[in-house]
Amino acid sequence: MFILKSEVQFDMAHYLSGYTGKCQNIHGHRYRIVVKVASETLHEEGQLRSMVDDFGNIKRVLKEIEDLFDHKLVLEDNEEGRKVGEALSVLPNTFKVLYLPFRTTAEEMSRYIYYLLKDKGISVSEVELFETPTNSCTYKE
Repeated sequence: MFILKSEVQFDMAHYLSGYTGKCQNIHGHRYRIVVKVASETLHEEGQLRSMVDDFGNIKRVLKEIEDLFDHKLVLEDNEEGRKVGEALSVLPNTFKVLYLPFRTTAEEMSRYIYYLLKDKGISVSEVELFETPTNSCTYKE
């Protein structure tokens, strides 16, 4: 088995709808995504001969994911999340808000990123998403 590993980092704020505790307020993290791409075999011909994939291709897709989340406030697309987004819209600064159809936990985010990569043609085997340097969630099928 051949396993390629690549990573990217971004800063993102989020709000956990319905959560009570220390993280009930809007807060941010320096996220780190570590992606593993696996294959039993290597390409036999063409530009990718003797490779699982081109690191440049993996990095290009990871950059798209970084751009999607970087320096954004990410909210669950539900009534509570929309109220938070609307409340912030009255402030003088323009916030970049991204609404997602799930609660923005590390678990859901790692699964979402896995499928973003897969949908872009990356043979992803697992995604590990770090919310902090010592806390992460790994998603794989």
